[in-house]
Amino acid sequence: MELKFEQVSKNYKDKKVLKDISVKMSTGVYGLLGPNGAGKTTMIKIMADVLRPTNGRILYDGQDIHIIGNEYRAKVGYLPQEISFYSNFTGGDYLKYSAALKGMGKLYTKNRIEELAYHVGLQDDLKRQCHTYSGGMKRRLGIAQALLDNPEILILDEPTAGLDPLERVKFRNIISAYSKDRLVLLSTHIVSDVEHIASKIMMMEYGVIRYMNTSEEYIKMAQNCVWLAKMSAEELVEYQNNAVISNVIAKDGVMEVRVIDEEKPFADAVQTASTLEDVYLYIFDYLPEKARR
Repeated sequence: MELKFEQVSKNYKDKKVLKDISVKMSTGVYGLLGPNGAGKTTMIKIMADVLRPTNGRILYDGQDIHIIGNEYRAKVGYLPQEISFYSNFTGGDYLKYSAALKGMGKLYTKNRIEELAYHVGLQDDLKRQCHTYSGGMKRRLGIAQALLDNPEILILDEPTAGLDPLERVKFRNIISAYSKDRLVLLSTHIVSDVEHIASKIMMMEYGVIRYMNTSEEYIKMAQNCVWLAKMSAEELVEYQNNAVISNVIAKDGVMEVRVIDEEKPFADAVQTASTLEDVYLYIFDYLPEKARR
């Protein structure tokens, strides 16, 4: 299975939100990383056939998704950034209603809801009204909805927004478990959401896919550009205004500062291994825009 963007653009009046996106995706987990306002949500809404592009097209196994229409949409599971529930719906009501909209049979729906509720950890909560759910529970209910009819393509928009670290880990585990034989696109600005589960990661900015690499390939980009330096809190306050810093740890009154720089920032700075988060900052905060083109 292959999903291909061909010169996809999207304009809102005179603003070009997406600019000639051309990428290929197949089975596996794909991360879509970028700062807020990069165009990630617009891209995935077009991929989910919720929005139409201004120019270009998307091909599913060589066929335009707008020509095959409902046949394509039946293959897509979509979890939007904001999930809405009817106030009187229980979790079970919401999943049954979603299954009815997807045209699923009653017996299959019953069995599928039981299976998914167990896997997302909501088997004891389906009779509770959705408005009583925590943020993490709502997200897990949303992923169960997106997986109801066993879609080939799973599209997730900022799925861990507002979740605590433990809930984020649970959510990533669920995605990993269900990624076999599917194309999963996970859009986020949280690097750790995709660092260990995505086979390929797209870096997006100003409506353009700047890079599409594996985590290992990205880490090589900044392998000589990450330094550990020690300074006082007062020195850090002044230094941080003109530097890219990925982390600070206070140790016995001294600040251990993780600095992104192609040059050695201090005489006593020590080079250290880069991480995907370092690379994210290197690309979007350190490199000048002309170097990202």
